[in-house]
Amino acid sequence: MLVYVVRAMAMYLVALIVIRLMGKRALGELGLFDFVVMTGVGHILTSVALDQSLPFYEGVAVLITLAALEYGVAFLSIKSQKLNRIIQGRPVIMIRNGKIIKENLGKEKFNVDDLMQELRKQGVRDVNEVETGILEPSGGFSVIIRGADEPVSRGDLGIEWEPDPNSILTYDDVTREKIFTANLEALDVMGNPTSIYVLLEDIQGKLNEILKRLDCLEGESNRPGDGVI
Repeated sequence: MLVYVVRAMAMYLVALIVIRLMGKRALGELGLFDFVVMTGVGHILTSVALDQSLPFYEGVAVLITLAALEYGVAFLSIKSQKLNRIIQGRPVIMIRNGKIIKENLGKEKFNVDDLMQELRKQGVRDVNEVETGILEPSGGFSVIIRGADEPVSRGDLGIEWEPDPNSILTYDDVTREKIFTANLEALDVMGNPTSIYVLLEDIQGKLNEILKRLDCLEGESNRPGDGVI
């Protein structure tokens, strides 16, 4: 029994090292070749851990071989776009200008229910809002919304964004202590009536700024002679 535990732990550590050497690409949405390699890693891991007749060093050698193949194919794919498309496949357009392309659904064995599910994941309410819907080689689904249906941003309203000093930015290397401290400070603010009043004043000021900007935009659009030949 102890032998199985030791072999399983050893193969687990070796697999972790091998997958780490493969890079983050192998851990993302798997393409065809990546899927084959990762499936092979899982099979070797369990086989060597459970079957004592298989030499441990042979399992390690196979894992290293798979890692070398993954690295080699990734390198060749960077050098040759044609080879990359042969191995990984091409993206397929499923929706164009709000119209579902039935032929491409059939080619990719992708039914309408799958398509609707992917659109819901992207927060799309109406198919007509979609300019292009693409099934990626990795199996992911990308959606490009029509320009007229895109949400309005601060930049569209001419409002500059300045992060709050207490903001936790997702692209910063944030420690756990800072996150928990910020959460406690937020709870203290919510429980302080004076702080809430200050927050409401700040929100009101921003709303007034937006309304002023909208009035300016409306005045520019209604200016005599604009857009008239």
